[in-house]
Amino acid sequence: MNPLMLATDGSPSAAAATGTAIELAAALGAPIVIVSCWEIAYPGLGIGASIVPDVDRVEQQQAEEVVERVADEARAAGVAAMTFVRHGDPARQICRLASERDARLIVVGSHGWGALRRLVFGSVSTGVLHHAKQPVLVVPSRPVAAATNGRLRRVEGGVR
Repeated sequence: MNPLMLATDGSPSAAAATGTAIELAAALGAPIVIVSCWEIAYPGLGIGASIVPDVDRVEQQQAEEVVERVADEARAAGVAAMTFVRHGDPARQICRLASERDARLIVVGSHGWGALRRLVFGSVSTGVLHHAKQPVLVVPSRPVAAATNGRLRRVEGGVR
């Protein structure tokens, strides 16, 4: 059976997506592929060359801890779990791994940021939505979901 894929950074806003992905995988009897990606966005902003490898190593270690923690949670729920850590543009790495593993669905979280913060920091979920060949489920963080009471709300330019 094709696995579900969860992309997570371990942040509080990813917690809702984690719970949803594990619940879906358990209901479908499907394994789950858990991936965490990192990328040092601005290595050349006056940071000494010796610091960049240290930051890179710390980011990799954090990503490894995140996927193992989530895998333990999935296994405790009776879901078989595989973990992957990838370096590079998160949206591209997520889409690439989803294709490699023939994922049936990609589950990602959303910070619920407005347009300005997305413009400044980017949006992994938006990148995955636009580039994935598989269906994508974007799970809003709990504060965003609570603020809308689980209902769609009309915003300028469409429905959110």
